[in-house]
Amino acid sequence: MVNKKNRKWYLLPLFLISIWYTSCQEGELDMDDNFVYTSTYTALIDTVTIQLSTIVDTVKTTSTNNALIGYHQHPIMGGQTAQTYFSLNAPGNFTWDTEKEVFDSLVLVLRPNGYSIGDTAIDAFYKVHELTETIELNDDGYLNNSNSFDFKETPISTESFRPYPQGKEEVSMRLDDTYALGIIDFLNTYKNHSDKNTLFEEEYKGFVINCDTNITRAAMAFEVSDSASYLRLYSHTVELEKREIEQTFSLNSTTQFNEISTHNKDISFNQLEDKKARLEEQSTNGMVLLQSGLGYKFRVDFPSLNNLLELETKGHIVKAELRIHPNMEIMRSDDLPSTLYIGDIYRANEIWGYLTDANSNALTSTLTIDRMYHEHTYYSFDLTNYINSRMLEAVIDTDQGLFITLPDSDMGSSLMWMAANGHSITKNNSKLLLYYYYYDNE
Repeated sequence: MVNKKNRKWYLLPLFLISIWYTSCQEGELDMDDNFVYTSTYTALIDTVTIQLSTIVDTVKTTSTNNALIGYHQHPIMGGQTAQTYFSLNAPGNFTWDTEKEVFDSLVLVLRPNGYSIGDTAIDAFYKVHELTETIELNDDGYLNNSNSFDFKETPISTESFRPYPQGKEEVSMRLDDTYALGIIDFLNTYKNHSDKNTLFEEEYKGFVINCDTNITRAAMAFEVSDSASYLRLYSHTVELEKREIEQTFSLNSTTQFNEISTHNKDISFNQLEDKKARLEEQSTNGMVLLQSGLGYKFRVDFPSLNNLLELETKGHIVKAELRIHPNMEIMRSDDLPSTLYIGDIYRANEIWGYLTDANSNALTSTLTIDRMYHEHTYYSFDLTNYINSRMLEAVIDTDQGLFITLPDSDMGSSLMWMAANGHSITKNNSKLLLYYYYYDNE
């Protein structure tokens, strides 16, 4: 029996001889109070090969309660544009005194929800275009980031303003008077028609709000609700004294969605359109990307997982930790997403669902930030249960991997992103750490 205090690391290759990774180091673990101590020791194996790739998935952009508008110059992916679509609800309680009432204006009102990305110190220039095509949901009942509908080239409103997303100052855009008066005339003409609502929605299909990408340098999100996004009709009557009148038209939140696109197709990340494809880290300088608006996710594969089966005859994996290191040469600490999610994925990027913790909640990351040197900034996932469950497979299916994504609440309603280092680079690379408890049978 070898004295544990004097045990040397020449013993370790005895149980790693068939595994083609080599480096490890001693470690300590807190074991259960009922554990019977024998001649054992722990090792940290940090060179298990993992493969990271960037994949793309469809992003649902309806029912997010966020209207995303603007332009962002991404440091890696280039120009990205967001425009939002609304259809109109037929006004339910519209009234108009054709003899006394005078039209003033019809205004589109949008209230920021606080989210923005890009340079808000520069004025934004928004445009409203009338739709010529009715917004219809896809067969699955949703619309996504790549959907679009036809609209008139000439805008019915333009507005230049300084964005103040955190102050949530309303953006008011006066619509073209001819367009507004047309709505009033239509409602008066068909006010007694049994199908007036259907006729209105066929005639006034809604509008898209976009920006001038030569001027705008930020994207902002706006609340979608009856109290935060609406049309307001201003009018007045003059009798003995002037009486001002306001009427509010609601927007249809069911069909509101965001179209999000990228400009620079010569960039490799922007060429990723096939949901079954993988853009491996080796083809993108060892880097992978998350992006909420375009649906970019990480895929993590374990090509050498079968080699770990040899360990099961010599001991037990007591902890498995996946560390994803952001590329801090590009990212800023304050811009890092606070939480990432992880789940199962199969051969053709078929997503099976999220991993869960002991309480059956979705498994999330823990973010560690090194604000001084940035070398120890990383997201960690506890994969102990996952790895040990894979060890129970007679032959491990290496077509099964993991995907990492941003929270669902950010998908389709923001341009949040994160660049991470793959496993193949030498500095601050992402890795799988295995804490192994080895039984010494000598």
